[in-house]
Amino acid sequence: MQFLNDPKRLLAILIVGIVGLIVLIDFVGVIPSVASVAFVLVDWAATLTALGILVGLASVAATHVRRMVRRDREWGYSAVLLFGMLTVVVVGIVGIPGITVLPQNLAEEPIRRFFEIVYEPLASSLLALLAFFSLSVALRSFQRRSAEAIVIVVVALVVLVLQLPLVATVPYLDQALRWVNDYAALAGARGLLIGVAIGTLVAGVRVFLGFDQPYLDR
Repeated sequence: MQFLNDPKRLLAILIVGIVGLIVLIDFVGVIPSVASVAFVLVDWAATLTALGILVGLASVAATHVRRMVRRDREWGYSAVLLFGMLTVVVVGIVGIPGITVLPQNLAEEPIRRFFEIVYEPLASSLLALLAFFSLSVALRSFQRRSAEAIVIVVVALVVLVLQLPLVATVPYLDQALRWVNDYAALAGARGLLIGVAIGTLVAGVRVFLGFDQPYLDR
């Protein structure tokens, strides 16, 4: 509780706690009169976030422009990044000539089409490369003789083999695989989600109470 001796930190913590409490009450819907105040606060937060993104983009662009001017090592990557950034901005404003017919919402449809045309094929290619990376990791795991890594690799191989169409035609194997997916795998996934939710709740409470100050600590 050292922040009690620092008026500036105390004021910032009080503002964060009060604003967070108002938005939380509006989300729960306990007090209807709080909705207007929460709406204004969320609108302010969205505006500040947009301004922060613009400032961050300007900072990133300025940094990479300086790298290109100085011809630093691997400055070509900076050129590619700046080209991609400029392309997305232009597409979001004027659309894709000859492909996208500008709708009423200029901030959504052109960007979505651009991602469908450019980003999704690149993402699919990168995902296809994951098979080779996974094979490399599996070989290194067997070379290190780590029991935990070997168990993970063996389980992954078993799951991959069970996904083959010919294996699924084996009697009773299809039902067993469905049971594993519906109970064992789903239980593990739900456990992870519950753990993430509890961790997020604890982190939020600590921020509200002032134990953690990510908005002040550097």
